[in-house]
Formats: sequence, C-alpha cells, structure tokens
Amino acid sequence: MVRDGFWPRALAVLLAGLVLLNLLFAFLAEAITAAACGGARPSAAGPFAGTWLALSGDPASYAAPAGCTVPVLPIRLADAGALVLLAALVTWGVVAWTRYQHSDARFIADLRSRAGFAPAAEVRRHLSGKAVMQRATTLRPGQSTVEASDVGWRVGRSRGMDVYVSIEDSVALEGPPRSGKGYRILISAILDWTGPLITTSTTNDNLTATVELRRRRGEVFVFDPQQLSGIRNTLRIDPIAGCEDPLVAVQRGSAIVTGTALGASVSNQEWAAAAATVLSRLLHAAAVGRRGVSELYEWGSTPALARTAVEILRADGAAGWGDGLEAVLVGDEKLLSSTWFGVQAAVAPLAIPQIREALQPVAGGQLFDPEAFLTGQHTLYLLGSGKGAGAMGGFLSAILDDTVEVARRKALASPGARLAQPLGLILDEIANLFRWAALPRIMADGGGRGICTFVVLQDLSQAETAWSRAEADTIWAAATAKVLLGGAANVPHLRDVEALLGYRERRRTQRSWNTQQAGVSTSEQQERLPLMTADEIRRLPQEVGLLTYRNRRGVLLDLAAWDERRDARAIQAARRGTEAEQQDVFAERYTRRPAAATTSDLPEPDGKAS
Repeated sequence: MVRDGFWPRALAVLLAGLVLLNLLFAFLAEAITAAACGGARPSAAGPFAGTWLALSGDPASYAAPAGCTVPVLPIRLADAGALVLLAALVTWGVVAWTRYQHSDARFIADLRSRAGFAPAAEVRRHLSGKAVMQRATTLRPGQSTVEASDVGWRVGRSRGMDVYVSIEDSVALEGPPRSGKGYRILISAILDWTGPLITTSTTNDNLTATVELRRRRGEVFVFDPQQLSGIRNTLRIDPIAGCEDPLVAVQRGSAIVTGTALGASVSNQEWAAAAATVLSRLLHAAAVGRRGVSELYEWGSTPALARTAVEILRADGAAGWGDGLEAVLVGDEKLLSSTWFGVQAAVAPLAIPQIREALQPVAGGQLFDPEAFLTGQHTLYLLGSGKGAGAMGGFLSAILDDTVEVARRKALASPGARLAQPLGLILDEIANLFRWAALPRIMADGGGRGICTFVVLQDLSQAETAWSRAEADTIWAAATAKVLLGGAANVPHLRDVEALLGYRERRRTQRSWNTQQAGVSTSEQQERLPLMTADEIRRLPQEVGLLTYRNRRGVLLDLAAWDERRDARAIQAARRGTEAEQQDVFAERYTRRPAAATTSDLPEPDGKAS
C-alpha cells in the first residue's frame, strides 16, 4: 500500500536529481575543456548544454575557446563514469536506507521518539544519582562519605545520565538465557555493592569476574560443595552447628527441605512440612549428641537407624521431641514412607564424599559466622545446582536463610530498625538453585530493614514453577523496580508488561478521492496505541533494557557491559588471575593420571616378561 503523499515526494526527489545531474554534466564539460585548452573555459549555449553534449555528442552546445576544440570523447567518458558512480552511490544509499529501516538502530530511534517514556526531567528527579542520595543519611547511617552507588542499584543509562534505583527497592531482573544479564548488569552490581553481599549462581561466570576485587574489600567465602567454582580453598560449613537451640533446628530443617525438589512441589507441601519436622528433630539430636553429618545421613536414610536419635533426644533433647520422633517411627507404615521420602531427599547429597567433606569443617579452616559477616564488606558466593545428583539446594537455602535471619534480628536491635551496613542479596538463577521460602517476604519488607534484594529470573513462569502462582505474583508485585531484557517468549506475561507500560496517542491523516465530486477529502484520527507492543518488548536488542519503576513512566535503558567501565583493566587483570587458578584446579581434578605400574608388569631380571 502506497502511503499518502508518496508520489509528490518521489517526483520532487526525481526533479532534484535531474537538476543535480545537469549541473554535474555542465561542470565536467567545462572543466575537461578548460584542462584541454590551457585554462580557457568554453561558453555554453544554454542551461542544458552539458546534458545535451552527454546525450548526443554534439559539441555545438558549447563555443570552444579560440584555437581549441571541445574534447567530446573525454567529456562523454567522464559523463558515463559519473553516471555509473552516481548509480552506484544511489544503489548503496537505497540499500543502506532499507537496511536501516529494518535495523535495531531504527527500531530504538523510533521507541525513543515516542511520547510516553520518562523524559529527562523525570529521570533526573526520581532515578538519578542525586535522587537516590536524598535518603543517604537514612540508608547509610553514620557514614560520612556516601556515593550514589552506596545507596542505589545502577541499572543503566537513560537520557544521557546514569539511572539508579534506591537500595530500599527490591529489584527483579528478567531476561532469557544468553541475554546478557551478568555481562551487562550483575557483574557491575556485585562490584559496586558496598557492604556485606550474598550472591548465588549455578555457574562461576560472575564469580570469576568479581571474586578478586571483592577480596580487596573484605573476606570472601565461596561455598561450592559441587566443585563448580574452580576455587582452591572453599568454605566448609557444619549444618548441625547451632541446632542445640530447638528454634534454630526447626528453621534449618524447614529451609533444607524447602530447598529440595519436594519442597518446590506445590502439591506436596503437606509432606514437605512433615519431612521438615522430622529433619529438625534429627538435626537437634545430632547437635545435642555431638554427632556429625555421617550419623545424620544414616538416620535420615533409614527410619530404623533413626531410633538412636530418639534415645539421644529423650536423654538430652528438647522436651517431648524424642517421643514425637518415635511416634512417627512406629506409626502407620504408609505415612512413615511418605514422610521419610522427603527426609531421604534432604540428606541424599550427603552420600557423595566430596559433598560430605564440604559439610565437615576442619581445624584451622575458614569459618563462616553470620554475625561477623554482617559487620564488614564481606562476600559469600553460593554455587550449586538444584537438580540432578548431589543437588545442594537445601543446604544452600539453609545458609542463606540463617544469614538473613541473623540480619533481621540484628536490624531490629539497631537504631531505626535498620542495618547500619545494608546486606545485599544478588540472587542469580535463584529459581534454578532452590526454592527459598522467605523470598516473597524479604522482597516485600526487607528493604526497610536494610536487606536489599536483587532477584534474577529467566521468566516469571520460572518463579511460578519454583514457588506457587500466588507467591510468584507476590515476588513480581514486590519488585518496585522491574528491569526487562529482550528475547522473552511468554506471550501472556509480555501482554501484562505491555499493559503496565500504558498507551500513547498517535494522529493519523487519511485522504480519499471522490469520483462524483471530483475532489479530495482529508480527515484526521486520534489512535490510542500501546507504548510498546509485546512483540516490540521481545525484540529489544541486548544493549537496551526496559525499566518500570513504582508509579513512574517506563524508561528505556542503555546497558553498558562491564568491560566498558572505567576500571575495566583492573577487572580484566583480576579475572585473568582467577581464570588461571580455575584452570589449574580443574586440570588437577579432571585430568586422568596414568595408572602406576604393578610388580607383575615389570620385566624379569633376565629381560623376559613373566
């Protein structure tokens, strides 16, 4: 369909081209003639003399200087060359323009031109470094020197300025695999965080780029029981420590079971709760009986062996816990089987030697104390997988749960009920690691306590799989700052984001021809269109993101990669050092060594093999 006004514009372009071409032919004829005649220029017979000479080869359109003739052949060859060159330039221009019309640059330029996105004044007032600094004294009490990165998450640039959201705001970053979440946002967020930080992942990419620089700020702990990080000296924890307190035992048992596949199943929450109750009794028995993870694994794997825990609980445990555990053991066999299924799943990773070793601290080894961790700029990396053999989701969940619970109690005892040094939680791939039951609550009210959450999801449906639909909606609603990257394919969710961004007005002019009245009628219509359609949200290139913040208008973000930072060279150098360590560790671990020769393989003294 040809747009209104196309033919007048096309005719205008054609006439302008012909005029320029005529001027070019005239210039070439005069210049070549002047060069051949020693500088004397010919006189033209009319304004189209150059064009007539090019088309007909008739030199009569020019009066040559005395004693000289018009060099027709060179002029026509130059004209032909100019035509070829001009045609090539026009073709290139058309191809380049067509490509631009279908390019990401044209797409983004069109988005930026739309009325409906936050203008520069709104970004400056609510999302700039100056805006987040307004609450610096509240968010960083007692700290004399505060920068914007101390009180805000930097999520990109817009309208020529850095965009920050307050650390009081829970942030949800949504982007499919390979959309640049770590490369463009998370690594910078980890490096910029001031204070204690816990970050999770199923890979070592973020750790490799940040661990060395985080060591320069404070102590670094890497809990990696599945040996994914490539770090030589990793943290060992004791899951039984502190379970002498029944309340701690209950919380830890619930966290471990919730982090397993059974805990992630919405339809099996009743059995997960029963399994958590049993596991808390076993943890308490192991703590008061001075037993280790080996005994915990034996008790949890077979109900018959758990009778030892009953005796310990009756002798030294909390009142009634021994009788309660025995009631489960001697109860209905079907109920016992269903309950113990969850307990077995929780302790199953302990059957793997290297995982059991990671849960047995040694004398002189690195110790993790949540109280001390929260007093400095320390970092805890939690790496693992939530599925497959040796899935450690339950124990990773227990560490996170313990630390956040200590932080919550510490905040309640602090002035203003807020941590003096806010705790940062950058939860990458959290849904693939474990179902952390406290996440919806922490995202809703943690910011007011100084527990600042930055959760990373591949898609909202991923949260619905790990949590319930209602809990996933709570997580999404509690994220007052939502950063979306392109490439998503969940159409219903994209429609929700489309509605969240709102609408824009567009004026459209229509012209129609009336054959009876022999005239043209013109009408104007106002159209109400989505600010961005679901397809346009999906098409966002990797270097562009979309921010929806509280009750503000949407913001288009320019996302710069970490290797574009001012300290990129320092990050690169630290990253290379970490990669060298990882290569050595993985080579030692996975390179097959030749088997030692046995005595029977050695030759006899006389040189004959036996």
